[in-house]
Amino acid sequence: MNNNFLENIKNRKSPYVIAEIGINHNGSVSLAKEMISAAKTSGASCVKFQSFKADKYISDIANKANYQVANSSSNISQKEIIRKCELDANQLKELFLYAKKLEIDFLSTPFEIWSLEELISLGIPAIKISSCNLTNIQFLHKVVSKKLPVLLSTGMANLREVVEAVSILKNSNIPFMIFQCTSNYPSKHENANLNVLTTFKRIFNTEVGLSDHTSSNITSIAAIALGAIAIEKHFTISKKLPGIDQMASLEPHEFKSLVDDVKACKLALGSFLKFKTEEENDTSIALRRSLVAANNLNAGQKITKNCLSIMRPGSGLQPSYFSEILGKKLTKDIKKGTPIKLEHFLLT
Repeated sequence: MNNNFLENIKNRKSPYVIAEIGINHNGSVSLAKEMISAAKTSGASCVKFQSFKADKYISDIANKANYQVANSSSNISQKEIIRKCELDANQLKELFLYAKKLEIDFLSTPFEIWSLEELISLGIPAIKISSCNLTNIQFLHKVVSKKLPVLLSTGMANLREVVEAVSILKNSNIPFMIFQCTSNYPSKHENANLNVLTTFKRIFNTEVGLSDHTSSNITSIAAIALGAIAIEKHFTISKKLPGIDQMASLEPHEFKSLVDDVKACKLALGSFLKFKTEEENDTSIALRRSLVAANNLNAGQKITKNCLSIMRPGSGLQPSYFSEILGKKLTKDIKKGTPIKLEHFLLT
């Protein structure tokens, strides 16, 4: 089993950021390529599409979700919306090879078994399971039979449903990571429930990520601070394009801002140890206190309390040496206000 894909994500110095192109290409390969190129330029680690056969997983009587209603014509069905965005196996291969040429990772989420098989034939490095398939037990068993790493989204789920899905992965010894997700487009910040990332890490002993559908970078930044190593966000080259996901997507300049922000957050987390950084050295000398001569002191004089003041700068002996140097004899003259150092007590 190839676990290199997840290991590479885990070992990166910066977060792995997925540009979820999804169906924003509207079925156009040329537009999809333009989006892949823009995502690469914007700093994305990976582009992700959605693979499906609308007739295989959507009934003719399936109603539209509210966000689909808001972003589509009233006389078009959910099935028709999705069908217009289908990519066949040859188109998918063309995009896969184009992403490879641009040296950006390529993933696509299979929505049913037929699309899963097409993706496997491409040689994809991992399988992304969408939130809408989390409870599709038959599909999950088919996925684990492919012995590829899994990225599992958990939108619309409760903890019991996540546990059931994860148990299938663990029982098959499949490497995986879990993405917290709120399945609305866009979703509200107050519904992000990022603390569950900590729960997932503790219960499942796995790496975590965030599939972020909120309208700003705040949620993704907070997720990185809580231990997420991957962020997924919808991506488009223009929110003015037709399509049900465009308005909940980031344009290139916005996506670049996201990448920059989560990288900065990762750097800002630093170490679990407390230490003085190099950039604090000059500030430490300028602002901290040290022992200084309270008046002019002469060589041979013994140090008493009246000889010492605790003042800036911090370039002399630290205040903790106060008691230790009492009674010590100076070997050099010291002018008032001068920081006291060990050399003032040493014979040369």
